[in-house]
Amino acid sequence: MSAYGPAAFLFYSFSLISYPVLGILSINPRRMKSIFFVAFLLCASPLLVRAQPDSVPGVASLLNLSLEELMNITVVTATGSAQTINEAPSTMNVITSRQIRERGYEQLEDALRDIPGIDFIHTYGYIPTLIYFRGMYGAENLRALLMIDGIPENNIIGSNDMAGPAYSLHNVERIEVIWGPASALYGTNAFGGVINIITRKGSDLNGFQYQKGFGTFNTSVNRARFGIHKNNWDISISGSLYSTDGPKFKNRDPNYSASYVDKAYSVNTIISYDFKKMKLTLGGRIYNTPMGWGTFLNSPTVFLRLPPQGYGNSGILGLVARDVRGEKSGLEEPYSRTFYVQNEYKPSEKFNILARFVYRETGISERSYAYITLDGRKLYRVPTASYSNRVLGEVMSNYNLGKQFTLSAGIQFYQDNIEHGSRGINVDSTTVYLLDGRDTLLNLNATFKPRLYDIRNTFGSYAQFVWNTKLLKKTSFTLGARYDNNTYYGNPLSPRVAIVSQPTDKFTFKLLFGTAFRAPTNTEIYQAPAGFTLKTEKIRTYEMNLIYRLTPAVLAQLNSFRNELRDVIVLNNLGSQQPDKNPGKININGLEAKLDLSMNGFNGFVNFTYQHAVGENYLTGIKRNTPGIARVKGNLGGTLHVRELFNLNLTGNWVGKRQVPITDPYGPVKGYFLTNMTLSTERLFDRRISASISVRNLFNTTYLDPGFRAADGFIYSTVLEQPGINGLLKFMLTL
Repeated sequence: MSAYGPAAFLFYSFSLISYPVLGILSINPRRMKSIFFVAFLLCASPLLVRAQPDSVPGVASLLNLSLEELMNITVVTATGSAQTINEAPSTMNVITSRQIRERGYEQLEDALRDIPGIDFIHTYGYIPTLIYFRGMYGAENLRALLMIDGIPENNIIGSNDMAGPAYSLHNVERIEVIWGPASALYGTNAFGGVINIITRKGSDLNGFQYQKGFGTFNTSVNRARFGIHKNNWDISISGSLYSTDGPKFKNRDPNYSASYVDKAYSVNTIISYDFKKMKLTLGGRIYNTPMGWGTFLNSPTVFLRLPPQGYGNSGILGLVARDVRGEKSGLEEPYSRTFYVQNEYKPSEKFNILARFVYRETGISERSYAYITLDGRKLYRVPTASYSNRVLGEVMSNYNLGKQFTLSAGIQFYQDNIEHGSRGINVDSTTVYLLDGRDTLLNLNATFKPRLYDIRNTFGSYAQFVWNTKLLKKTSFTLGARYDNNTYYGNPLSPRVAIVSQPTDKFTFKLLFGTAFRAPTNTEIYQAPAGFTLKTEKIRTYEMNLIYRLTPAVLAQLNSFRNELRDVIVLNNLGSQQPDKNPGKININGLEAKLDLSMNGFNGFVNFTYQHAVGENYLTGIKRNTPGIARVKGNLGGTLHVRELFNLNLTGNWVGKRQVPITDPYGPVKGYFLTNMTLSTERLFDRRISASISVRNLFNTTYLDPGFRAADGFIYSTVLEQPGINGLLKFMLTL
């Protein structure tokens, strides 16, 4: 390690804390801010310099809330209407804009890493992160519903990508996370969890902010947002641009270049006009992420005449991870475009209705391609593309029948134009010889076949009844169900029941039962045997929550759950003879414990997750612990606030041992502990200038994530390497 090792990081962190604390009584406040900002720059520079080399071995309103006030933040995802977290008939977690800023969260996976009940596998490229709620391994990123301002963002075709580098959090007010099923409100994909990203409105911003960031692996970040609220108009516009070379996994290839992101961008616009009893909103968002394939598949080291990459990988088949003939190693460019108009009408305090029309497009750009070898002798350039769109209309309403009863209902219809899967190609058999003439490259001039697609219609309707009583001082009963009718997967009915009791001001008790379903994706449908109709995946969940405020500064929560998954779709492995089918079930029992602290100048948290997941194959009768999931894991962290100068946040993430798929020769993957640090200034110099530096994997820990799908070392890697210490330095200008 260089001179800027872990000891240096601790020294700089201590210096940044101790200097302003020791001098706080003797320095003029305005001068102190200037001195601190200069000190920040001087200290942050070597931190970032240390993080630059590849080190892979082998909302203002939320800023000063107490814990009690945070638990009473209004959320909308649990029932579709405004409630507090304590009242919501779901297991919920809210990530605030304050936490996003102080903890250095840049992308969705960052914000989810510190909360319990979620496991990750990082691939650093296409499908950057696989996210698993409460032990539900498999069906990568298909068992959670991602929404932005209440509108689904999942890929229409059902591909595995979810969010990613283009989904910056710089314009996010809060993220509402639900563990457990929510198909009773949202239909398909609200299976294992729901993530609803709530963006900032013009009234939250009232100005302009620009962010510029520089980071490890030649990372570049540009972000801007503008908001204004004037008279009855509310306008919010934001955009981001992100590029990185990504970490270099040199054991896969000394010239590895497959984890890059090339100008991923986002544009979000919301324009609202508020009448006396009505609010009209027009919105649009675009996300585009050109990136390499990362570690999604093996590197064919044998074909490239390279040393074995290790970890039990054969190196014969897979994706080339280096540039080929002056072209990038591969390109996968998923995109999502959403445009909507909605009208909220509230004729009285008791009744409101929302009508919305949405048009969406998702797919993979026709610029996408990969260099792949399936026999270790010939290399193919394979283009890939897909396109799907959706037209949706929905109406939702809430009616308060006095103080005791609330009735919610909604209807929805949408039509999907869905591509069969990845676009077919016309193979080009022309042979090109590589530099030394020993290996052949084919399919350079392949063209796409005409697009094949299905038209599928879905009608959904739901109703929900809430009865508020004085039983045990304050107890509510929620009963709801949704009925869906789809031209492929039929007519699922999704009921749920919840009891939420608050016998004292300090104690909340929840009993929850819910069901949900996941519709098979078009990719899964067309990998199934001819004439075979895939069933929907189904889940039943039983939950109990205990929330107790020990003191005004300490809040404890205990969640227990049981998930029962049936008709689980087993994914096809590339090159295998096993098509997709419904041969599986998974039972998961788990426990989550949380403790949050909030006192003058300090906020902290600690949480722990235990989960035991056992899967069974209907065809073979084999039972086995589910791979990829840590039976035990935990997170802890704290933020120190120093007199309107800066915030220092330290977090730790502990992940226990994880099993690998039965086909994986590597064996269990060892646990690890990672430390992350973020130092952020407050807005200084008339609240116009601020800066932050975030350092991940502070102590340069060597660790692996387990492989997924077959993970047998032939096509899919047995394990996935992870980068060492890395960082990001940002400057922010606010006008």
